Amino acid sequence: MKIAIIEDDEITRLELSKLLRTQGYETLLLTDFEKLIEELRKYSVDLVLLDINLPYENGYEVCRKIKQVMSVPIIFVTSRDTNADELKSIQAGGIDFITKPYDTLILLEKIKRALKLSNLNNFRKLVKKGLHS
Repeated sequence: MKIAIIEDDEITRLELSKLLRTQGYETLLLTDFEKLIEELRKYSVDLVLLDINLPYENGYEVCRKIKQVMSVPIIFVTSRDTNADELKSIQAGGIDFITKPYDTLILLEKIKRALKLSNLNNFRKLVKKGLHS
């Protein structure tokens, strides 16, 4: 599984990458904040970890643009911690929200859950009276 990390703080970005790699994930570190979407489209990723406070565009706008071009789960990982921030992240298309400093076990569980829920093979096909779901 490949996880893209969009985080402008280098220390946080590298710590996240190291944590994920120790858990068997492959990471993609995106740092060209002017061309995030173009860069992301070059790769096949299973999940995006996205900060809100980014140069050039905020994470909400980046999330909306990602959702226009690819169907990938996005978890916001941010130091912003208000209910309004969490609501905006959901409205932008994020599937989860975790604040820094984060508990690594909770972050890893949220990642595992997001990957499981985004994999259609984990769901059974229901058929009733000729109708499929």
